[in-house]
Amino acid sequence: MVQFQGMIAEYERAQIAERHRRGKRHRAQQGMVNVLSGAPYGYRYVRKTDTSAAYYEVVESEADVVRMMFAIYTQQRFSINAIARLLNERGISTRTGKTRWERSTVWGLLRNPAYKGKACYGKTEQSERQRITRPLRQRNGSSHRSNCHRDRPRADWIEVPVPALVSEETFALAQEQFDQE
Repeated sequence: MVQFQGMIAEYERAQIAERHRRGKRHRAQQGMVNVLSGAPYGYRYVRKTDTSAAYYEVVESEADVVRMMFAIYTQQRFSINAIARLLNERGISTRTGKTRWERSTVWGLLRNPAYKGKACYGKTEQSERQRITRPLRQRNGSSHRSNCHRDRPRADWIEVPVPALVSEETFALAQEQFDQE
């Protein structure tokens, strides 16, 4: 009897998860911001109220930093490392208040389509871990996580309109520069 209840509970859990995924996907297709995982640097998430839907509000002090980063990258052709170093030298703080910018943070920011006015839902998906990395091998190949996040094809992304911080041309120029590196 307990085994039978366990099977039903597992099936019900899978049904709930699938309905939740479909609901979020539908809301993303309707252009609702609240399905996105959080506002990127330069924006602040404003919750929905009885009178208005949720939206991203531009934080001008952070937006100026984003615009500066895109300008330095596209016009002055600074490397991502050089941009991170410049931000650190100027003491510009990150979203969390740290004054230390990492190269990966700058890289992610320059590749985020939200800055051209199109935040995307469904950019990544969970999948099985395909290889065991060196640190895992050194610990006998065991990991507490059996899955990882992988990028989905660009055609599968659902665009949600948000206020643009840079022009589409500037964003496209930055992406071209990424491809050349």
